[in-house]
Amino acid sequence: MPTLYLFNRRTLLAGDDLQLPSLAWGSVSAAQLFLFLPYLLYCTIELVLTSPSTNGDDADDGWPDDNSNTWVETTGRRLNDLDDYFESIESNMPSMQSNACRVATSGFTNFKIPYLILLYLVGMAVYSATSLLYEQRIFQLSSLGTPTMDLQLRAPLKELIEFKMTFLAGFNSILLIYGLTGTFICMSGYLQCFPTFWWIVWFVLFLTQTVQCLLILTTLVSLWRVSPAPPSSSGTGTETDFYHRHADTLHTHNNIEMAEEMWQSRCEGCCRILAISTCFLFGGKGIVSHAAEGGGEKFYGDIARALADYFADFGDGRADQRGLDVVPSDVGLGFVMLRHIQAQRKMLAQRDTLQQTSNYGSRSGSSSDVSSAARENNIMSVPSNRTTLLFRWNSGSRAPEQGGEDSNSLNDHTIAQPEEAYGSFSRKVLSPSNPDDYVLLEEGARFARHQLAIYTWILYYFQFPVSGTFRLISQSLKAKLKCKNIISSETSTPVSRGTNYEPCSDIEAGDSGSNSTVEMMNQETIVGDNFLNIHEATMLAHAGLEKSDIAYASFEAGFYETPYCIIIDRKWKSIVLSIRGSLTLEDCVVDVLLDPSPLDALGEKYGFSGAGQYCHGGVLECTNWLHEDLMRHKILQKLLLGEHAEFSDYTLRIVGHSLGAGIGVILSLMLRNTYPSLRCLCYSPPGGLLTWKLAKECSEFVNSFILDSDIIPRLSVDNMERLRDEVLHLIARVKLSKYEIAQRIFWHGLCGEVELGDLDFLIQQNEDMLYPHDGVPDSDFARQLQQFENMQRERRSNRGVARSIALYPPGKITHLVKTGQSKKCLHGIAGCITCGASNAGSDYTPIQKENDDFNEIEISPTLWTDHFPNRVCNEIERIAKRFGIDTTLGSPSEC
Repeated sequence: MPTLYLFNRRTLLAGDDLQLPSLAWGSVSAAQLFLFLPYLLYCTIELVLTSPSTNGDDADDGWPDDNSNTWVETTGRRLNDLDDYFESIESNMPSMQSNACRVATSGFTNFKIPYLILLYLVGMAVYSATSLLYEQRIFQLSSLGTPTMDLQLRAPLKELIEFKMTFLAGFNSILLIYGLTGTFICMSGYLQCFPTFWWIVWFVLFLTQTVQCLLILTTLVSLWRVSPAPPSSSGTGTETDFYHRHADTLHTHNNIEMAEEMWQSRCEGCCRILAISTCFLFGGKGIVSHAAEGGGEKFYGDIARALADYFADFGDGRADQRGLDVVPSDVGLGFVMLRHIQAQRKMLAQRDTLQQTSNYGSRSGSSSDVSSAARENNIMSVPSNRTTLLFRWNSGSRAPEQGGEDSNSLNDHTIAQPEEAYGSFSRKVLSPSNPDDYVLLEEGARFARHQLAIYTWILYYFQFPVSGTFRLISQSLKAKLKCKNIISSETSTPVSRGTNYEPCSDIEAGDSGSNSTVEMMNQETIVGDNFLNIHEATMLAHAGLEKSDIAYASFEAGFYETPYCIIIDRKWKSIVLSIRGSLTLEDCVVDVLLDPSPLDALGEKYGFSGAGQYCHGGVLECTNWLHEDLMRHKILQKLLLGEHAEFSDYTLRIVGHSLGAGIGVILSLMLRNTYPSLRCLCYSPPGGLLTWKLAKECSEFVNSFILDSDIIPRLSVDNMERLRDEVLHLIARVKLSKYEIAQRIFWHGLCGEVELGDLDFLIQQNEDMLYPHDGVPDSDFARQLQQFENMQRERRSNRGVARSIALYPPGKITHLVKTGQSKKCLHGIAGCITCGASNAGSDYTPIQKENDDFNEIEISPTLWTDHFPNRVCNEIERIAKRFGIDTTLGSPSEC
């Protein structure tokens, strides 16, 4: 920052963003000057020097007479006398090529093309040398100062870049046109005069020139489409006048409604493009149809209002009320610094935990809590019967009731965020010796595969992209062979079943009768599958299920229509309702229906305490659809209720991941009076789901599992605003240039695990890159930031009570915290290839958390991949095995 203006038009770059572009451009100019041009010049000059005089006398030119066949006959006899014909061709190729060049150029009588080529190459040498000097100067100037200080040092950049984009680019374009014209018009008869490699280098030189000209032309066109910035109100000509503080009208929206309409149009257009470009593989037909009907406000209104407020006054530099003059690279720098600050907090907490571990071990005289695997892989192990200290944002006292008249003031977080606002807190580490902890993890590991099942083939082929088809075929053949063997071993006729179930499905130990309840249900137990039954096959494969375990499954999806399945788990005597999370574009649209919906009427109707409580609006819409669908088919009633219910002694368990977890919680509240023993298991639930009271009260029957840095349980409007504010404050604290910071981070591991490095080194590095909180120097950006904070408070208060309602993840939360990383070579390679997004070799510790502990978005390479349902499932199962829990797939039936 500040924003760089060229030709009085605003760009998306700042003066300190030009190191990499100038380095790339300079590298191309250096290659042209020191690699391409010397070779081309050498070959061309050699051809000029070896050409004969142009006086028309060919008697002594050293070439055979065109009208005589002497040379041809001699060469032919020589070729016939040689044993290897191809070696002869190769040895005679230079002379044959020279002769062909002479013939093509009429004996060199008009051989002036080399001089034209020399003229072009000399011009290219002048351009490349000048361009290289300019890029060096741009690189040096762009590296001066910091994002907010010493801006006058980068003042000459404007003139340099404008000269480069006009005079230098024009000269390069003239050379390109001259070279292309000469090549296609004048040099068509001179192909034999130069070796093949010369033409390759010639083509590459033209290609680099063309790319340079196109880049300049594209930049000029994009600048031309931007409205000119208004003249400065100060009227003074200072060194930093090229950094205008005025945004163009295309990027400034004084009217809030205009900003909302802009973001609504952008969101709708983005979803429509994604739907069409993916051939509706991930849904989107409903998006296209609703867009044609003009239903944008209904689906995109919430997110449009949130984005309009979130990015309000970014780049807005009005003379009377200036906004934030930031560019994308400034925001990226803030995220990098925030990751380092968060890593420092984590490592401080881990060091305290290790100290407690050491003290605990010395007092107990035993080190059995530290596993041999952890010692071998250099993994930090936390004693499972201790508490651990972690850092989180101290959000102050929470409102016990939401929606009251004071809720706005209670939830209005302070934008300024000093480091002291983060404090340590103690949380319990789960222990295998604790019966409650053991049962909690056992239940979570058992039904983690059930939440995978409803994701069907897309997730299955994501896990097994190569072997997925062969696995499905193998599983199908084994199942058919197994059933056939059991049928042949029975002396009695198998009990008849519905047409959608295998005949052997009812033959299991301890079950003397048929599944009469299932037989009474609809014949069509699978809805929305294709003719290959791929959804059903992958659903069974995910959880190790059999066809008799599926009571019902619906794979139809749309706005609010969520795929789900009902599974019979005989081992745990449970009827499992598995609800799919976000997978299609329609699901994403539902996710961004952010405005909270009141639960007063719903609580009164279904008998739970919903007075004054709120939930995520999109989740509530999906829950209402699912509840109506269940009531219409009466599947749960037939399985669990009534005198003839075969599974009346079974427990209803509702499981889901992401959006499905949120739906499961609201549905559990609606069904709990009907099914008192109901249990709900949420994997990676959404963070902005329920208000505090309801999120805590449902802990009795709701268990949630969250993997490390997963962003979804932390995703809420409050957390996003807090993230933005902290990033902006870190930008103001930076005291080095972006280039210097990039060098420091790159040389110490760009993709490495910052959280697992040397704490003392990290603290020193952060101190070298950032000003202390009380030592930030005054700057234009600091004043802009203060004004931006005031405007954000005003916008927040104008939105009313709805924007002040804080929502939390539900139930009793088990957080799988990463506490170590294996040092094995393969795990390091996996982390490097994926830029840290892989969790190979990671060690996780289950810690019980509070619902408001997830009030900060962690910047981590795994913040998205930790949300993947298969990764959550795998890590829960690994921890369960360490607890000595059996995680065998499938039910205990013999068929």
